[in-house]
Amino acid sequence: MESLTNNPLIPVMPNFPASYQRGTQRIALPYLNRTVMISVDDITCLEGEGNYTFLYTRDRKKYLISKTLKEFERTLDGNVFLRVHKSHIVNLGYVRRGVLGADRMLRMADGREVAVSRRRLKEIWDRLNEYYQNLLN
Repeated sequence: MESLTNNPLIPVMPNFPASYQRGTQRIALPYLNRTVMISVDDITCLEGEGNYTFLYTRDRKKYLISKTLKEFERTLDGNVFLRVHKSHIVNLGYVRRGVLGADRMLRMADGREVAVSRRRLKEIWDRLNEYYQNLLN
């Protein structure tokens, strides 16, 4: 029996605190000579690659955007998005497991594993714990 989280046809669902207002913010992404509007809630993670960023969505789409990760870090909500590595920003609503031992990886809802910075490990761990406490309240 196939797991629902590994099925590419089923979008993964986020875990947002009750106080979070879903669907209130959309961003326009320049993509393939057109502009694509995406709800910020649907972004699972971003991966920086030089002056470009790969943006991953909950419906398992991948966009290559000609903006740096730093530009996205300035515009996205810091309560929901967290820079966990020099090349990754994650949406905390889609993080499924905490730091996985010595390899310092976060497991995302879509099965992706994201590296965590060694020197920011404690700060990231504290933010994840704070986020999960808000989910429970």
